[in-house]
Amino acid sequence: MKISGIAAVVAVLAAINFVGRSGQSAPRGAPFKDLVSAASCAQPQWPAEARRYEIEGKTTLQFEIGQDGKVLRPAITKGSGWRILDQAALAGIAQCVFKPNLDAARDGQVFPLQYVWKLSGAPAERPLLVAGSCQPSARFGAFREADPHPSGADGVLLRFLVNAEGAPVRIVAEPNGLPQALADEAVAYLQSCRFAYDGKHPGERTDTAFGRVLLK
Repeated sequence: MKISGIAAVVAVLAAINFVGRSGQSAPRGAPFKDLVSAASCAQPQWPAEARRYEIEGKTTLQFEIGQDGKVLRPAITKGSGWRILDQAALAGIAQCVFKPNLDAARDGQVFPLQYVWKLSGAPAERPLLVAGSCQPSARFGAFREADPHPSGADGVLLRFLVNAEGAPVRIVAEPNGLPQALADEAVAYLQSCRFAYDGKHPGERTDTAFGRVLLK
């Protein structure tokens, strides 16, 4: 699934979800009708690297509005698992400018917001792990392909490309608070694995893959 930059940005625009609530009051969304202009709150651009690796996800964040109408304290409340998408979401909301002296600013309301990052078109065939190809490890038990859950106590999330020999290259780890040394070890473990396409499913292919190296 090779998608141009323009198509990927359109996918973001079509898939964006706004979700709002206010403290103890009834659910209420952020006052986007009170923007200085629509241009002041453009949707975030899909990062080129995220398009190359064909990663998707949902980023949930929150923010406040200052008396001057600028966004205050934007913060991720539930990440997508991919730092590059979460940072793009933060950068996007930080550009928004609302009208000054809104009630929401005086009340100190906190507004949740969710960006849904989803590629357009039918999914392409990804290379699959060749069974038994990963070298035994005292630290890691297996690689679980296509598992998008963020890194945690049970594993490390990685994204990578697969070359013509079936070897993972350009591996990027998403430590999510885990020690960098552990993430580096996970990358080294994945480098011992090999991948191949399933010949039973002809069609468009991609050389991108992702998943989690599982801890023992």
